[in-house]
Amino acid sequence: MKNMNSQKVLLRIVQTWNLSPKVEYRGFRCANCQNYMKKAWHHYLVTGGYKTPVHFCNKCESKFKSNSIEIKKPIIKVKKSGFISKFPKNIKKKLEKIYGNWAEKTKSIYKIFTCDDCGINMYKANHMWVIMKGILIEFHFCKNCYPKYL
Repeated sequence: MKNMNSQKVLLRIVQTWNLSPKVEYRGFRCANCQNYMKKAWHHYLVTGGYKTPVHFCNKCESKFKSNSIEIKKPIIKVKKSGFISKFPKNIKKKLEKIYGNWAEKTKSIYKIFTCDDCGINMYKANHMWVIMKGILIEFHFCKNCYPKYL
């Protein structure tokens, strides 16, 4: 994986994930090693048919920064059917605003996980993959905000 630009590396990692159209309430894992974490390095993938935060533990972040991260898992083909794709206009606008801000975030930041809607700190979230304009997008919502997006 040496000398690949960061978006290509993030894309290759995300392509190893077994994405579910069902919302999952769970903790957060490192994008690469899959260890659970309470705090992580946050990056944003905004290319290749995906828009999603990508989280790294300290060990994987160090490897990512030094271009020495190894991605050994195979690419998993994702069937886009079944993912939520229709929203009321007001909800669609809120979701677009959330992921629209990700493209501007080019530097990684080490922080606790937060709800994409209200910003509350959280250790577990509703992980929700949706399709908008043919792009798979992952959102993280707390228990209070999640029902607004159903």
